Amino acid sequence: MSYMIIGLVIIITIIYFVRQKGSITSSREQHLRNKCKSLLKTSDAEAEKTLTRLIERQKERNPGKSEEWYLDKILYDLEKDK
Repeated sequence: MSYMIIGLVIIITIIYFVRQKGSITSSREQHLRNKCKSLLKTSDAEAEKTLTRLIERQKERNPGKSEEWYLDKILYDLEKDK
């Protein structure tokens, strides 16, 4: 019985930390998205459309990377072209 309780506590702890990491990642991704959109210097809707297109292009050129990687790459390219 005590092994079941310990196992349950371990599983809950792992789930908690995995969810925390996910929310940190998504907030970083949101920050990167906002930074990219501000560098595009267009309306919010147009910037979102352009950013989506740029992400799709990066996914074709560099398959298998994370969303954060694509946003970092786009941000790097946008800052380089300033």
